[in-house]
Amino acid sequence: MKLFPTKNFKVTLKNDYSNSMEHLKSNTDITDLLTSDWTKKAFRGQVHEKGFKIISSEIGRGAICVLIGEFDGKNGELEIRIHKAFKVMFSILILMPFIGFGIAIITNGIEKSIGIIIPAIIGILFLRFVFIELGFRFVSNTGMNKLSKILMINELNKV
Repeated sequence: MKLFPTKNFKVTLKNDYSNSMEHLKSNTDITDLLTSDWTKKAFRGQVHEKGFKIISSEIGRGAICVLIGEFDGKNGELEIRIHKAFKVMFSILILMPFIGFGIAIITNGIEKSIGIIIPAIIGILFLRFVFIELGFRFVSNTGMNKLSKILMINELNKV
């Protein structure tokens, strides 16, 4: 089981690669920083000759997922993963039940703290499978839908 989810796709474009990349460039606020900011464009990030590394421009939740694409002609690969900054924040959230259990052991002793193990495990599982997974699925689907319209993706196969 991976702590942070990812999605990988094989992609086929409807149009020529150069036309699709020009359309993506015109809808992307070109920047080296993958951070959310107010813009009228659909994405923020980097678009180069062979691919791109972008985030959705939606303030608040758009930066959770990074969309990375590598293309060779009309065919390419697309990876969606969680942004490094959000990995750090989610890791801190997942560590909090462990820290609470450690503090309980120090203050109350092991015998009185055993009852906290089950709620700590349930808290970790809730964070991973509900909070992180559902958030990733929602934001990645939103970003993928916007990207599919802009790039005019003909075929999308999950790897």
